[in-house]
Amino acid sequence: MRWDVPIGAWPRAIVVDAGQCLLLPQDRDVLVCLDLATGAERWQAEVPRFTGHLVVLGDTVLTGGWRGYTPLRIFDRTSGALRWADAHPTETVPPTMTDAGLLIGATGGRSVRAISVPGGEELAAWALPEPLRAADTGPGAFVPAGPGRFLLRCGPRTVWEIRPASGDGGVLFQHDTDLADDGISVAGGEVWVRERLGGQVALGPPPRRVSPAVACAHGVVRVGQGTVVATRRPGVLLLTGPDGAVRERAAVDQQITAVYGLDPDTVLVLGKGEVTAVAIDRSRLSARSS
Repeated sequence: MRWDVPIGAWPRAIVVDAGQCLLLPQDRDVLVCLDLATGAERWQAEVPRFTGHLVVLGDTVLTGGWRGYTPLRIFDRTSGALRWADAHPTETVPPTMTDAGLLIGATGGRSVRAISVPGGEELAAWALPEPLRAADTGPGAFVPAGPGRFLLRCGPRTVWEIRPASGDGGVLFQHDTDLADDGISVAGGEVWVRERLGGQVALGPPPRRVSPAVACAHGVVRVGQGTVVATRRPGVLLLTGPDGAVRERAAVDQQITAVYGLDPDTVLVLGKGEVTAVAIDRSRLSARSS
């Protein structure tokens, strides 16, 4: 274990990116930035009560829009200083910034919009074939999957693709069983989808599946030629080989919400009221599955 930091009540949102861990605790009206190498707090900024959603892009951090309670707000990533706040609350799934504007859309809605920031003017819009699906809190609804390409969930079994710069959009994948609302991850350039009641499926090529006996937490982390996934309850990390077979298991917490890659050999685990950095032994990838 590299470090272990108390973060109070279960966070509404957490983002790990470029040496930082940013999070929104439920029991404090603040945005907190931690140093990934040490776990030390770099800064914190006040936010309105019930602020949710957290997006990081370049030198900016965006919050707000959760359940329509608060306006969108932009902070400086280095200092935590407030750069811009919208005048009115916005209801949206976790948004994301693109070169063509900020992608937003309401849970259950049949459209996605790109708006200007600051300003809020509509720049583009896409009609969806099924209602937009996203987790109430947690990972972003619009998942980057390569330059200018974003994936999202709609309907019970569909992954949709948007290319904001060109205005293109369409179905990427339809599964034969229900998917989790926050079921998309990208690890090492490979797209994974999480089933609502079971394992993780890599879209390939070639396609492969990790199917533990209990539901998975959000996230897939590439480690060498293998991957790390986690079960939600109990919170167990699973180290898998290139074929998707489980090579090693390690209990970490009573419950795990998500896993993120910290560096090539370290996984960041969002557990029950704490964040834990766990070192991964790559040599286990060559071991036989038991």
